[in-house]
Amino acid sequence: MSTMKNHSKTTDATREAFLDAFFQLAHRKKISRITIHEITALAGYNRTTFYRYFEDIYSLIEYSENEFLQNTRQMISEQCEKKQFEEGQFFRTLIQSFRENQYRISVLLSEENRSHFLRRISENVAGNLYQPENDTPKKKVTRDIYFFGILHAICINLDGKIGLSDDDLLDIIQKMFDNWYKPQMLSNE
Repeated sequence: MSTMKNHSKTTDATREAFLDAFFQLAHRKKISRITIHEITALAGYNRTTFYRYFEDIYSLIEYSENEFLQNTRQMISEQCEKKQFEEGQFFRTLIQSFRENQYRISVLLSEENRSHFLRRISENVAGNLYQPENDTPKKKVTRDIYFFGILHAICINLDGKIGLSDDDLLDIIQKMFDNWYKPQMLSNE
């Protein structure tokens, strides 16, 4: 049993070394210009070891996205179980999760990967929270506009491009929810 735990720790440490190397490189250059050779050299492993963990750089990115999504869903679930969850709390939790993982999130939300990652967040986290019973094409478009707009605003605010406090941003989000999104979702059209 002890050997399995040690192997698991080694596996996790090796995977984490590749992830750390990738994110270090991604802070210096575009994702599309990073090579597996650069990742393995920085991580201190060879290509064969890399391929035991990841098929390519994009599977490494997907692994990191999955890890973020899983952790964020868990944070939201814990709040739901404690009955501490309200409309604005979802985005507060998302902002908190972004901030806690900002080093990696800044890469996952880079211009090269942003639309892909925002789609995954919307589908895997946000989309599951606000599914009306009578979902129509109009409501699907409304949901996409609402979530993608908010996620984009959160991203550029985290980059320092807007300069709002989290509370001010959350106030805007809540007003949009109360005055536009919720009425659209409750309408019978």
